[in-house]
Amino acid sequence: MRSDSAPLLAWGCLQLLLGAGLAAFSEGAPALLFLASAAPVLILAAWTRARPPSEEPRLLPGLSVPVVVLAVGAATAAVGLTAGLWLSLVGGEIALFGAVWLGRELREEHR
Repeated sequence: MRSDSAPLLAWGCLQLLLGAGLAAFSEGAPALLFLASAAPVLILAAWTRARPPSEEPRLLPGLSVPVVVLAVGAATAAVGLTAGLWLSLVGGEIALFGAVWLGRELREEHR
């Protein structure tokens, strides 16, 4: 199996498993949401597996840490929408720090 289709296949199978477990113990829309959301992920995994490999080598980005910090900040802010304003503010601050760091690295890279 190609390595880039394995995470998609695992995610789709996990959604199917969770949907089946939820359908076994409850009724209604939550189980259908899990089961229906697995279909596009599994289709994307099959498409990724079927496409021909790229001829040119893959380039790895030089920017990794600021992108991760930005993603963690955005995720924390999103969870803060449910957990409370304080977590949204902390997540926004982390995301802003990551965005500034990413902008600084991009500016340094172009010099």
